[in-house]
Amino acid sequence: MRTLNLDIPADDTPLYLRLSRAIRGAVRAGQARPGELLPSTRVLAQACGAHRHTVMSALDELVAEGWLEAERGRGYRILATLPGDPPEAAAAAENPRVEWRVARDAILPQRTSEGLPFAFPSGQPDLRLFPVRDYYGCLRDTLRRVPAPSLLGYAAAGGISELTGELATYLRRLRGLSTERDIVVTHGSQEAIFLLGMLLLERGDVVAVEAMGYPPAWGALRASGARLAPVEVDAAGIVPEALDRLARRRPIRMVYVTPLHQYPTTVTLPVPRRAALYEVCARHGIAILEDDYDHEFHYRSSPLAPLAASNPDGRVLYVSTFSKVLYPAARIGFAVVPRVVAEGLRRLKHIASRQNDTLVQHTVARWMATGGFERHLRRMRREYSLRCDAMLAALKRESGGLRLEVRRPDGGMSLWVSLGVDDVALADAAAAAGVGIVAGRHAMLRPRANTWLRLGFASTTPDEIDEGVRRLCAAARSLR
Repeated sequence: MRTLNLDIPADDTPLYLRLSRAIRGAVRAGQARPGELLPSTRVLAQACGAHRHTVMSALDELVAEGWLEAERGRGYRILATLPGDPPEAAAAAENPRVEWRVARDAILPQRTSEGLPFAFPSGQPDLRLFPVRDYYGCLRDTLRRVPAPSLLGYAAAGGISELTGELATYLRRLRGLSTERDIVVTHGSQEAIFLLGMLLLERGDVVAVEAMGYPPAWGALRASGARLAPVEVDAAGIVPEALDRLARRRPIRMVYVTPLHQYPTTVTLPVPRRAALYEVCARHGIAILEDDYDHEFHYRSSPLAPLAASNPDGRVLYVSTFSKVLYPAARIGFAVVPRVVAEGLRRLKHIASRQNDTLVQHTVARWMATGGFERHLRRMRREYSLRCDAMLAALKRESGGLRLEVRRPDGGMSLWVSLGVDDVALADAAAAAGVGIVAGRHAMLRPRANTWLRLGFASTTPDEIDEGVRRLCAAARSLR
């Protein structure tokens, strides 16, 4: 061991005793381990600003206590078997201990596909297709153009102006969102939902959510102390009449919805229902939190404009993410909200996470400005549409003897599929066959018996889809 950082107590005890306590504490903390040699007395003396004889007295004290042994010509070694705690530690153990209480809702059980040869994760892009050379070119250009202090120092909590400017143009052109609202950049849409909940909700407020929905968003909203109330979802998405009935029974502060590609069912909320949903919320004074998590991947005509694009009284709070169109580690999400909300959101983000990575923000802004971002989107939209068709074809080909229910979604990165067998049992059987899947039951606010699965197709090639679906259907047949 060459060095050892010691925390020497500052009290009236003789220095050699304080030094021995510091070394004993370093051993307990794992800085120095049983069997290791301590630094030489000369090195310790220099590090502590003490005389070498003082250090030797401290080490001899620890030898007497059974912590060290002296080896001629080598120094002092920590014994392999250490003594018990000294009296002061035993006394401290009698004092009340801290009890850590973690909310159950903060811990979401989930199955991992790690180590499985085939997996159909929900919403995972295929990073093998990411245009690394094009993106890295923008990154290198950023490193050349932007002064190091601007990249390495603190920046605006709500996003640098270069990125928010590109986002404003992009959202106006492709999603029809007004530039009159403010954009706040966040670490993915998940942080945006969490911060909006903390900012706008109070303990006990009721938030209506789709009865089948996105559990991480539920966890973010619950963190504010809100209570969640399920609203019926059918083959066309959330049912506005069900929200109206709920609002007549109890006050609803906010409704969280995924209208473009409902999570997990993938259905697109029709225009008449969108109007009805807005009307119900306006009548009952309910804010709308719209999560548009994969807008770019829509295959049947152009995607419907977000609810936030037609928002006459400003009640829609809009969140989205580029994690699925860039790469998840980029953590680029954003909220589009009224100015008064944006000011509070920036202050809260400054407290929670300070800012997004400045280098990534500059690089993404540059990529958007040069057109590379939209070229990538067009390529991936075509590819994912082909993979969607490949999974549908594989399911129809391999599902003989099973009760298959599935339809081609208008967009998204997953299919909502039933093979007629229990989803949790099938997830276990599929894992045993080397296939990772997402059981639909985990997306229910009030879980019940279910046969539906959410199968992601975006991260797998057609060949991988064929073999994975073959194994999945064989696993399903083994359960019948």
